[in-house]
Amino acid sequence: MMPHFVALTPIRRRCLIILSIVLVPCAILNLLSPSELHEETVLQNSIAELQAKLEHLHAKYVTSQEEINLLSHQLLQLIENNHILPDLQFLLNNVTSNVTNIKLPSIYNFLPHFLNDPNSLRPAFVQTKGRSGVSMVLGVPTVKREIQTYLMATLKNLLDRMNPMETADTLIIVLIAETDLEYVTYIAKQIEVQFPVEFEAGVIDVISPSISYYPDLSKLRDTLGDDHQRVIWRSKQNLDFAFLMSYAQTKGTFYVQLEDDILAKKRIL
Repeated sequence: MMPHFVALTPIRRRCLIILSIVLVPCAILNLLSPSELHEETVLQNSIAELQAKLEHLHAKYVTSQEEINLLSHQLLQLIENNHILPDLQFLLNNVTSNVTNIKLPSIYNFLPHFLNDPNSLRPAFVQTKGRSGVSMVLGVPTVKREIQTYLMATLKNLLDRMNPMETADTLIIVLIAETDLEYVTYIAKQIEVQFPVEFEAGVIDVISPSISYYPDLSKLRDTLGDDHQRVIWRSKQNLDFAFLMSYAQTKGTFYVQLEDDILAKKRIL
């Protein structure tokens, strides 16, 4: 008995082709997806683990460098003031006999009050999710104002002007340049409450310096024809900016410093 073949009409043929196009890739995906998804998950977990280890090692490195700089400067001071035992002086001379006499200045030469407290260069308050490696870092220094603050409006305006891709590749660092921790905590909580999504995503860091970061500004010499209060104000502002930039330097590629009372245009980034 001869087999009976049914001729396909053009419409049936078209439907069959469409079904083949849809079903074949689906079948392939069903076969491949589980293993590929598992490998991708393992890779993501490995990258996250390596990132956490890298950040931990970097933090230890920074701490070690600070301690080394502090000890080195204290040792140099002892040598220069002859407050050192002769035997130890002889040993140091032998060890450093092949080292050049040119000594580059460190931060302790210009701001020696840092030697009084090893924590003077560490923030007294940090609110962060650890975001780093971004393309753009926006620094926003702010201080306590007697009448009105525009900080929250400025942050909202900046965030509204960024699209999701820009937000994911940006870090905003708010420096509250005050040593009153109660006030600092209050402002940081306001930021967390008003911008919960951005806070959880790590878009906004909040930092504040230690009280030992600042020298005795009342002893500054008056310069540039300014009254003493303005000399104190601009000197503190320079220290505030330096603290903010030092914190930001490892966070991203580019850094822009802004005022705390601005309105940004669209596509600012």
